[in-house]
Amino acid sequence: MGNRRITKKAIKGKENLHPSSRKAAQLTRVNLRVDKLKAQTKARKDYADAKLQRPLFFLHSLSSPHPLSLPSLKALITEVYLARFDTRIDELTAERRAGRPKSKELLELEELRKREKMEYESGMEVPDLTHQPTSRLMYHWLQSDTTMNLSHIDLLRHIRISPDGDVILTKKGRGEEMGMGVPLPGEVEGKGDDWTELMKKEMEVEA
Repeated sequence: MGNRRITKKAIKGKENLHPSSRKAAQLTRVNLRVDKLKAQTKARKDYADAKLQRPLFFLHSLSSPHPLSLPSLKALITEVYLARFDTRIDELTAERRAGRPKSKELLELEELRKREKMEYESGMEVPDLTHQPTSRLMYHWLQSDTTMNLSHIDLLRHIRISPDGDVILTKKGRGEEMGMGVPLPGEVEGKGDDWTELMKKEMEVEA
């Protein structure tokens, strides 16, 4: 029989087992194995979800297939990405009663915001939206309602970017190999949706 795994279904009469019986021990081992597999599956899913969150944000920030200028990408990071939880943090802070500890959600969001801001100061890895093949590939996924998964991430060119440091290429991506490198009519590298101008217009409207 070798190392044949015993399943719950294979254990007969498991409803009325004596706690010290051999079958009870078998059932315990089966339950522990099932719990371990569930925990591993959840851990893999949590890891995949966390790794997808950043690319998904930049995917849904696109409004055209055109690449961004570097100042626009930095503005997108500082003014939108790093500030995406600010409203919720403000709400939770306002709801907090005097003398009461911070809620778990508030603590987690504050820690995440702090950690990401520190990451950006030293260099944050993001999809390179200044790269025309990458921005076009991502926009194609957006328009076709493609569900992004981990296999898609390796297709994207990534860079490490900071407020004042050099831009460092971290992943080459495969956008050019997939035929996304031919400029669209009237397209100029580095010219597209300008987040810096969008932010200026919003500030003017609010004023």
